[in-house]
Amino acid sequence: MFKAIKYVVTENVSNLYRIFTISRYSIAADIHDSHLGLFWNFANPVIQVLTYWFLFGLVLKRKSVGEVPYLPWMLAGMAVWFFLSPCITNGCNAIFQKAGVISKMKFPVSILPATVVMQEFFNHLCFMIIAIAGFIVYGYYPSIYWLELLYYMVAAIIFAISLALVTSVLNMIARDTRKFILAIMRLLLYLTPILWDIKTLPKALQFVMKCNPIYYIVTGYRDCFFYHRGILFYQKQLLLFWGVTIVLFAVGSTIMYRFKTRFIDLL
Repeated sequence: MFKAIKYVVTENVSNLYRIFTISRYSIAADIHDSHLGLFWNFANPVIQVLTYWFLFGLVLKRKSVGEVPYLPWMLAGMAVWFFLSPCITNGCNAIFQKAGVISKMKFPVSILPATVVMQEFFNHLCFMIIAIAGFIVYGYYPSIYWLELLYYMVAAIIFAISLALVTSVLNMIARDTRKFILAIMRLLLYLTPILWDIKTLPKALQFVMKCNPIYYIVTGYRDCFFYHRGILFYQKQLLLFWGVTIVLFAVGSTIMYRFKTRFIDLL
């Protein structure tokens, strides 16, 4: 296992420039195929946020969560979701999508999940510009606690890469993996306290919900912007999050190392 982890870490670190280059070309290709280009990186998430806000904020009359108005509260959670959701669904297809490259040349396959995550991180930064503008409109101005956002972004990136390492290999073994992930993600949006407040649930169910690694990142983002709590405020969730992430990375590295010479046979 340790040999596999060392292999994956070394391959990714030594190919950092290649990771960013592939991500940049993927972004450029998406923009090139559209007449409005970068506009859609901002417009798509905004349209989705307004849709959810109309349904949950206006129709269901949710004006606030505690002292925080509902729209900025939801906006912080959706920022995380719009980043991690495509990382998970597209990360699952990271290796299969590059089948043509893998079959024609010697390629460091273990970097492919990272390229997908880096591409989605650019979209995340675009959305964060809109989100921060919205927070300022509602009176939530930058403070020293906003610096903690860097930690939660790094945590989200490492979690997404770790999970993609596992699912991208499993998807090569069984193509049904991605379909299963897509179905789970549709359900997870409503099971993760992004659109509703977790305090409305009984304490037993709250504990189950808090075990979700995505919830840890969502809570962290909201703490940075609204509640101004430190990173160590949720110590148990912090340990659980990094425990799950480390296990995912170890498992993903192990199966990636084991199948590194067999991906062409699995195509």
